[in-house]
Amino acid sequence: MEKEAEIRERVAVIEQDCKSIHRRLDNLEQLTKSVHTIATEVKAMRENMNDITERVDEIERKPTKRYETVVTAIITAVIGAVIGYFLKR
Repeated sequence: MEKEAEIRERVAVIEQDCKSIHRRLDNLEQLTKSVHTIATEVKAMRENMNDITERVDEIERKPTKRYETVVTAIITAVIGAVIGYFLKR
């Protein structure tokens, strides 16, 4: 009798431990899903950030291109004026 009571008590403790383990496992599964979701969102954010960086770089290059075009036009005009001056003489 005493052994049966001891065995029942042990079985009850084991059942409680199993329930606790299952709850912890469920929590870990939820945590894993959350981490996966966060990783997916971070990846999307990184892609968006790369796109924004490319756009900003392009915007930053536009004034340089305009400046180079203006300088080229000025140099061409000066050279044309000098050549015209020498041709008239």
